[in-house]
Amino acid sequence: MSEMTREQWLEERTKGLGATDCASIIVNSAEQKDRIGCWKGSLFSMWSTKMKLTSSGGQSQAASRGQIMEEYVCKMYAESLGSDARLIAHGLTWHPKRKHIFGTPDRLVEVDGLRFGMDAKTRRSAKGWGDDGSCILPLDTEIQCRVYMDIFDVPYWDVATLFGLDDFRVYILDVCEEWWDRHVVGEMPPAMDGTERAKEVISQMYPRVIEDVLRASTPDDRDLHAELVQVRAKHKALSLRKQELENQMRAAIADDVGIDGVATWKGSKDRERFDAKAFREAEPKLYAKYTTTQTGPRTLRILGESK
Repeated sequence: MSEMTREQWLEERTKGLGATDCASIIVNSAEQKDRIGCWKGSLFSMWSTKMKLTSSGGQSQAASRGQIMEEYVCKMYAESLGSDARLIAHGLTWHPKRKHIFGTPDRLVEVDGLRFGMDAKTRRSAKGWGDDGSCILPLDTEIQCRVYMDIFDVPYWDVATLFGLDDFRVYILDVCEEWWDRHVVGEMPPAMDGTERAKEVISQMYPRVIEDVLRASTPDDRDLHAELVQVRAKHKALSLRKQELENQMRAAIADDVGIDGVATWKGSKDRERFDAKAFREAEPKLYAKYTTTQTGPRTLRILGESK
């Protein structure tokens, strides 16, 4: 993010699809067997950020850890290349031909008259990764690097100490530009998912009832309702069983701290709680002074469920 603040970088990202966004689009449509080692992000969440319906929010612990470790991994990589290698922080760069595609590579590399790039990664699990020096990478990482290769027109891209990406997939960028045109330019939301962000965005998009009349159902509405009623019934039964088993475990532990190799049941730290009800009764005027009215959320109630 050279010469850009994080806020400016996040704002610039809303104007197109980054290499990681392209990877997310492809991974979401890939078969399960091809997703090993991949991070499957929410396309709806990504869309809501591009449409500026929600902000990108704070960094996750994994993202913060990766950013902190990036410099260390880059130094290790530079040492493996030798003292003549130059690693250059380049910042966000737009594709010279694809107007909606950009990338923010970790480093560009110059060594022995060659110019290419590298990405520094940290992972807890080695699933989906090959041996040191191989070209076996998780699909999302490979797509991300191939987008970088296309932006900077370089022959290869290293991922820390992983070399050689030789399985070129020419359909990636065309698919991603089609996604941008359809969902961002065309303002068509992608398929709904089960993330909390999707729920928040839908609530923001439709905060209030416009016409207080139940509309007639369509065949798709009835199919969705039937599946939802079935899933909710199974979820309720499983939730009750889960609670039953957890209570049995609590009873088994009793007043011990836990059972070795099985479970613990420890007390959490005491915390202070503001008693709003008591404060309102004791200081009604002061309570009213600092009270604001918020728009009430809409509540989803499924009709026709058995009690």
